[in-house]
Amino acid sequence: MGLREAAQIIKDTVSMDEILGLYGYTTKGGFMPCPFHAGDRDPSLKVYKGSKGWHCFGCGLGGSVIDFVIHHDGSNFANAVKGINEALELGLLSDEDPLDFGAGQALEAKYDAFMADMLDMITTRQKLIDLDIAEMTARAADIEVVPKHYRTAKQWTELMDLYETMQQMDYYRDKLDDIKEEVRLWRAEKRRQAARKAR
Repeated sequence: MGLREAAQIIKDTVSMDEILGLYGYTTKGGFMPCPFHAGDRDPSLKVYKGSKGWHCFGCGLGGSVIDFVIHHDGSNFANAVKGINEALELGLLSDEDPLDFGAGQALEAKYDAFMADMLDMITTRQKLIDLDIAEMTARAADIEVVPKHYRTAKQWTELMDLYETMQQMDYYRDKLDDIKEEVRLWRAEKRRQAARKAR
């Protein structure tokens, strides 16, 4: 597997807690003193849940789990990816495919679980969009009941805003459908590859 592909999997699956654990750091309420600038008495480095990365509100540094290692070790991109791969025993840069059975079986399951969670997240967002659209449709219907020549300027403005927002939400929901289909195709292809190699 190439370095860039390995880096993407690390960004998608390795949590900040795992990286901080390698250095002996802990957080309180999602914050910790920033190790990248001196005199940080009030914890200013925010650690986001999962693999969402970090940001220091004091010095402005931030980024992915890989960026943290680069800054902490004074390393470069390639060495940071290799270091994480070795420290967490991910097997990403070995001769074996980490999404195949064997040494990378645990990572395969972890990455597939991540993609399954993404499908659930998309479905949840789409349900929330549908609820919002239903509420806005009902509100628009209430305004439209008022005869046009009796509507106030505020009602006309609200009606335009409602239709514009609903149009944007419809577009967003359609794009989420596209992403969902791409994730499904990705998972199906990985399973086909695994089945072929297992024969």
